[in-house]
Amino acid sequence: MIQRIQSVWFLLAAVCGFSMSQVPLFIASLPNNVTKNLLATESLLLFALSIATSCLAAFCIFLFRNRSLQFKLGVVGVLLSIAIVALVVWRIEAFKTANALVKGTYYWGGLLPIAMIIFFFLATRGVYKDERLVKSVDRLR
Repeated sequence: MIQRIQSVWFLLAAVCGFSMSQVPLFIASLPNNVTKNLLATESLLLFALSIATSCLAAFCIFLFRNRSLQFKLGVVGVLLSIAIVALVVWRIEAFKTANALVKGTYYWGGLLPIAMIIFFFLATRGVYKDERLVKSVDRLR
């Protein structure tokens, strides 16, 4: 049952989390023509949380026989992804106040935690639908 659609959603959530450590979250131009990239690896808490959430998503793929645990861990993944978004925003705002910026823009790496929320939500919804389907088939027996 690994071929279920929620396995694809969990895989995409894991890919987003792992790639978040390689892609800049924010790019800032400082006054003396210096460009500074803010990475997730610069904050230990942000890096550890994103890797842990990615590992959780990868682990959830193989829990296809235990749908109730897969559902619970999917909800935990959504909550952890929301915490990652809050931590990214807090980290970027702290960076903005600590440095005098000429121009600063969010890079697409800053959108990856939001994509993780969406993928975890879609996967959790798929697990819930499967659980409902199994329960309805059990009633017919």
